Amino acid sequence: MKIAYVPVGASGHILASLPMIGELVKKGVDVTYFAPINYKERVEKVGAKYVEVPSVAGSGPVPEGDFLAAIPLVFLGEAEGVIKPIIAELEANRPDAIVTDSLALAGRFASTKLNIPRINMFTSFASGEPFSLARFWPKYPDDNPLRAKALEQAKRLQAEYGGPVMTVDEIFDSWADYNVVTVSKSFHPESDKFDEKKYFFAGAQISPRTDDGTWQAPTNGKPLLYTSLGSLFNNWPEFYKMLFAAVKDLDINVLCSLGQHLKPEDLGEIPANVTTMAFTPQLEVLSKCDYFFTHAGIGSVMEALYFGVPMFCIPQMDEQEFTASIALKTGVACASLTKPEVTTEALRTNLEKLINDPSYKKNAQAMADEMHQYGGCERAAQAVIDYVNSL
Repeated sequence: MKIAYVPVGASGHILASLPMIGELVKKGVDVTYFAPINYKERVEKVGAKYVEVPSVAGSGPVPEGDFLAAIPLVFLGEAEGVIKPIIAELEANRPDAIVTDSLALAGRFASTKLNIPRINMFTSFASGEPFSLARFWPKYPDDNPLRAKALEQAKRLQAEYGGPVMTVDEIFDSWADYNVVTVSKSFHPESDKFDEKKYFFAGAQISPRTDDGTWQAPTNGKPLLYTSLGSLFNNWPEFYKMLFAAVKDLDINVLCSLGQHLKPEDLGEIPANVTTMAFTPQLEVLSKCDYFFTHAGIGSVMEALYFGVPMFCIPQMDEQEFTASIALKTGVACASLTKPEVTTEALRTNLEKLINDPSYKKNAQAMADEMHQYGGCERAAQAVIDYVNSL
């Protein structure tokens, strides 16, 4: 069996797919994986055939304060930037099916153009027939310059590769004849309305990642708070200064993932109970931490819940706000505050909630128990194989 995988060329999307890809390879499937060059080592490590495509994800115009107006251009721009090498490889080495990240439009165009069966992998909420994430977003008039430019690009791509014109609804509310969802069923809105023959809820996709050994879990027996603001909006030194003030006299360990922009020297005096790192081995940290301050990206939330870690959310874009709202409803998060609402007092108060109220840990552990019953990446891979065999 031959399968090709087309991701969105961004870290969270790619990392969510690789555990399943590794299991497909273990089961004897010949997998071709398209990705930017900086993911070559990761792809080859799980045993897939790596094919390079340009690194264009997120490089489209994203004007300050108008992210949602520009977002169709981001995904359309990536599709146009990577589609030609993908088509060329698939024509030379035709697979039995294409598995594509639901937002990887190039995979959808390739499936239509070459008439190859397609399987969707939702690395976020499954948005399509029963549930629409896009319906929660603001609407823009047709004459909005960014949306008008996107429509022009969508029509050009549709004329060359077929399928529907990729409007916002087509981009985000997409489903295939078979779909793998990396969100747990009890966390997903309206999950009871999804057809079990077409949607497999696999939960977080977890497998060991490369660990350079630079982080060692504390051995002093104190609780560990882990903080990460993701990769897009982490250049926020004021947050860390407020956090340091909130935790400096608490009897806990704190680990902060700073990202590539901030340096420890930018943050003033760092308390003795705080450790900072540019990048952390997140799965290793989550498997050992007690509390999580997070930007509420769906990947990070699912990984935390896989290990039963309760959280406090600081979302900074619409999808993260939606994810945070579900975390609140399911009782795995104590609060969700927007960036302007965050203060030292708020950070301290919500950390104390997580520490003193065991219900958050109990609810998060229930989510973990549910996901562990799904069978993880091994079961997701088998579901894909079973579907392809049924064609």
